[in-house]
Amino acid sequence: MPLPRFDRLPPGTRAAILAVARSHFARAGRHEASFNQIIADAGISKTTAYHYFDGKDDLFAAVVADVTGRTLTALGPWAEAGTAEALWEQVTAGTHRLLAHLRDHPDDRAVLAGASLSEQSSPWIDHLVGNALRLGLIDTHPDLELITMATAAVIGTVDGWALRRPDANPGEALIILLRRLWNTPQK
Repeated sequence: MPLPRFDRLPPGTRAAILAVARSHFARAGRHEASFNQIIADAGISKTTAYHYFDGKDDLFAAVVADVTGRTLTALGPWAEAGTAEALWEQVTAGTHRLLAHLRDHPDDRAVLAGASLSEQSSPWIDHLVGNALRLGLIDTHPDLELITMATAAVIGTVDGWALRRPDANPGEALIILLRRLWNTPQK
């Protein structure tokens, strides 16, 4: 993550630096993007860049955090569902909001695709899993942490699949896969 000095920059300056970096990482990928080219295009010197970031990986982590925040804003907060039906409706609606955001912001999609799941922490998924647990929809065997990680992987896979197939029904596919993963009885 960026050094604390980065957070003290004016919001517009932070956003401009992250936008340039997001564009580079989306276009060239995490490993092929040039730190020197990013900072040159952002209009900052190498000394200044190292004043805010420990290097390219640190800058990439800042971009992933920014993209994750933007994506979660588009997704909206998780609202506690009182029934299984309400939970599945919220999953479907969230999937559609997320896909609309990623279609409209292809750089966000590309950055997230290049980040590992551990770099994409999602309170939304944690709330979804917690809510599903409280409703008795999840068999926690063999391990809840593993189930949560697999849930995140399934959601990411369905999102990627749906972005490549405009005729897909991601909400229905996601529900089927999560029910199977969680060992939730089918209706």
